[in-house]
Amino acid sequence: MYGIRFTPRGERELKSFPPPIQRRIQKKLRENATLGDPRVRARPLVELPPATHRFRIGKYRLSFYIENHTIFVERVEIRGKAYRR
Repeated sequence: MYGIRFTPRGERELKSFPPPIQRRIQKKLRENATLGDPRVRARPLVELPPATHRFRIGKYRLSFYIENHTIFVERVEIRGKAYRR
């Protein structure tokens, strides 16, 4: 099982959503953390360091990276805004 940590930005973005959405995102993230390798349910990202992968949870995107068996959530965004820089 992988641990889950949010960067300050990731936590701030998660808290900007209504509580039911926050719970849905956290539940799905916990499910993915129980997998042998959570990246099997993720897509790789290009040019969005430090995040290397993303999870899709409905219309929301979680950009993350894995270090020492811990998932670090870098961003939590609505799909349309997730890839604009």
